[in-house]
Amino acid sequence: MSEITLSCTTCALRNPPLDEISETLKHAPKAGYAYWGLAGPIAWTPGLIRWLDTEGLQHQAAEAGLKGLTEVYASAISTDSIEAAESCVEDLLLNAQAAVDLKCPLLVFSGGKRQTNGLKHTLAGLEKLTGVIADMPVKVALEPHGGSQFLYEADYDEIFAHITTKQIGITIDTGHFHVAGVDWRALIHKYPDRIYNIHVKDHIGHQSVPIGEGEIDMPSLIHELRAINYCGPLAVELEVEDPENLPQYVTDSYQYLSDLIQT
Repeated sequence: MSEITLSCTTCALRNPPLDEISETLKHAPKAGYAYWGLAGPIAWTPGLIRWLDTEGLQHQAAEAGLKGLTEVYASAISTDSIEAAESCVEDLLLNAQAAVDLKCPLLVFSGGKRQTNGLKHTLAGLEKLTGVIADMPVKVALEPHGGSQFLYEADYDEIFAHITTKQIGITIDTGHFHVAGVDWRALIHKYPDRIYNIHVKDHIGHQSVPIGEGEIDMPSLIHELRAINYCGPLAVELEVEDPENLPQYVTDSYQYLSDLIQT
């Protein structure tokens, strides 16, 4: 991708018991999206993605009118011990291979349960992961999440002090950073060459709301990304209180963000 690209993640159309992948293939192209992101149980349940028919999914997505996949989610690295962290790499490798098979450039996962003893276990897992994916055409964009090992600026500072390969970068999640009080503008400018993915969420306080209706400064987000010459996905996520309205919110998000990008 050579420009900012709008993407609709399956998170944006998650309304159990409906299947979020089917819902995304149904609604995202109608809304105008040409790209999408794969999440859900098939992606974040350790080992489950080995059963995914990647060739069949590519065919379904193309038939629906989608050009490509911007991210594949994966499970977190365990923080219980160094051994547990390193053992997660086998499952992460399955997701990385699925991303390659799906011609997707990014693997995305959040940190495991936050520990008081710092990032030692997480770093051990990341170091092992970078070794096994070094020759694969996929990057990792670490996503912040409440209560996880990836959340604050200092977490990313420590990770990048130990993990120097550019194969590891950041997913800027405007929702999780907003709730945690993290200055995502400062992080964008601190690590301009490590920003590989943007999860676009809007919030009022802790609650996710339709894009453009909350407290997050979306025009400023686009401005800051232009300032670092960002070329990559703007991946929409929604965790609203009224999921029955997600198809409409996905459509509205496409129009709203398209207008911001063009402006």
